[in-house]
Amino acid sequence: MKPAFGIGFYVASLVVSGLLFFGWRRVFRRVFRTESWVVLATAMAAIITTPLVLLALFWLLHMLQAPKS
Repeated sequence: MKPAFGIGFYVASLVVSGLLFFGWRRVFRRVFRTESWVVLATAMAAIITTPLVLLALFWLLHMLQAPKS
């Protein structure tokens, strides 16, 4: 059975989720005092925003590759 997505999708997903995790972590370190709240808020924000950012990224990529007619 051939996979539906290439390796590029998985690499992009890991890179985007990692960047979002560290970006949100930086934001939440300024908001919350305890490390447990920072980790909890960071994980929730990264889980919610990763699919949205990936959708926007791949939509933009598709629009740039679409033939113009």
